Amino acid sequence: MMKLVGIGDLFIPAKFIEKGFEGFGGDKLERRTVEWTQRNLDELQKINLAVEQGGSEAYEVDESILAAVQDADILVTQFCPINRKVIDRCSRLKVIGVLRGGYENINVDYAREKGIVVYNTPGRNSDAVADFTVGGILAECRNIARGCSVVKAGGWKSQYPNRAYIPDLPGKTVGIVGFGEIGRKVAKRLFGFDVKLLAYDPFFKGEPPYGVKIVPLDELMRSSDFITVHARLTPETHHLIGAEMLAQVKPGAYFINTARSGLVDEKALYDALTDGRLAGAFLDVFEQEPTTADYPLVRLDNITCTPHMAGGSKDAFWNSPIKLAAEMQGLFTGECGRAVVNRDQFAAVSAQFAR
Repeated sequence: MMKLVGIGDLFIPAKFIEKGFEGFGGDKLERRTVEWTQRNLDELQKINLAVEQGGSEAYEVDESILAAVQDADILVTQFCPINRKVIDRCSRLKVIGVLRGGYENINVDYAREKGIVVYNTPGRNSDAVADFTVGGILAECRNIARGCSVVKAGGWKSQYPNRAYIPDLPGKTVGIVGFGEIGRKVAKRLFGFDVKLLAYDPFFKGEPPYGVKIVPLDELMRSSDFITVHARLTPETHHLIGAEMLAQVKPGAYFINTARSGLVDEKALYDALTDGRLAGAFLDVFEQEPTTADYPLVRLDNITCTPHMAGGSKDAFWNSPIKLAAEMQGLFTGECGRAVVNRDQFAAVSAQFAR
C-alpha cells in the first residue's frame, strides 16, 4: 500500500493536513502526519526566509523528520524543505505536494531527475493578498496607519506628506502589474470602487474581466494613479520596475508591492519617493528582511510598511490542504492540472496511482 506523509508546522499544524486529505486515495493509500517543530513562529519565519533566499538546500532537515518520512510515496509540506537529502532518504517517493503557491523549499530540479512529480497550491493565499492590497491602497493614500500612530502617541495631526494628493478612488486609474489569480482578485475588489483598471501581463490570454484593459508596462506606469505589483519573481522579472519605469509615473501616483521585493529596484523606488515623483508607497516586502530602524525605505515619511504579512490569514493557511488535495486528485484520473510544477514527469507517475 502506498503512503502519504504530511509534515505539519506552526502555521499549518498536522491536524489540518489530516482533515484536508481525509479520504484522499481511499483504501489505496495510508495517510499519516508528523509535526515539524520549532521553538516559536520567529524561528520558523527565519528558516523560511533563509530558504526563500537560498533555496531548499539552505536548511538541514533534522533526523526525526527524515525517519518519519523515509517510507513515503507522497510527501505534503508547507515550509519544511524537501531537498536532496530528504529526497535521497525517501527511496519510494513519487510525489511532493507543497501547501503554498511558491515552491522555493522544494528542490524541483533534483525531483525531476528522480522522476518525482511536484505539486504546488496556486492561489492558496490569493484572497488574503488581494484583501490586504486593497487595504494597503486605502491605508497609504488616506494616511490611516499614520493617523493611528499619531493618536496612539498622544498627538492629533491631519496634515501629512501626501496632503496634495489625497484622493477619492472613483475615476482614478489603478495599474495591476501581473494579472494572474491575485491580480484578477485585486481587480474584482477594486471594480466596486468605480476605478479604471489597467493590467500588464504578457502571458495573459483571453478577454480580461471587470473592464480591465491590458496594456504595455510603460503605458501602465504613465497612466496609473496607483500601481500595484502582483507578478511572479523570475530571473526575467527581477527589477521589472526599475529607474526607467519609475521615471514615467505621473506626479502624485502611489506604489504598492505585496508580491516580492525583487520585482522592484529598491534604490530606484527610494529615489522616486524622495524626489516627489511618487506621493507614497505601501510595501509589505523588502530586499532585507527583517528590516531595521535605519533601513532607508522604512525611514521615509511617505510609505506605509508591514512585515511580509499579506498572505498570512488564518483561512489562507488552514484551507490550503483542502485546495492541494483537490488539485492532487488528478493523480488518480490521469488529469495533469494547473498545480503540477514539472509536467513532464506526470504521465509516468500518474500511471502508478491510476492502476
